[in-house]
Amino acid sequence: MMNQVNIKRLREIAEVEFSDIVKEAMISDVNELRIMLKEGSFIDIWFSLKLVERYSYHWERRAIDGTVYRHDNAPHRRWNRVTTFPKFLVGVK
Repeated sequence: MMNQVNIKRLREIAEVEFSDIVKEAMISDVNELRIMLKEGSFIDIWFSLKLVERYSYHWERRAIDGTVYRHDNAPHRRWNRVTTFPKFLVGVK
């Protein structure tokens, strides 16, 4: 069974409820949303179509301060050495 998130509703929430910081929100696929922030960064959000409550996000701030932040709530074994395992949160500069 496909677990589909209402990506159009999330886009609307981003643009209306957070209009003070959101420049634009775009749907890039049935399960992907890109939110462009006014300060020059963007956030990509991905929702699994097969696994319930699985998602990841990527916050790209390279143009501002050279950082990238990522979170994936799926427990990937290759990252079990990371202190936040099974969640994966990384800030790379």
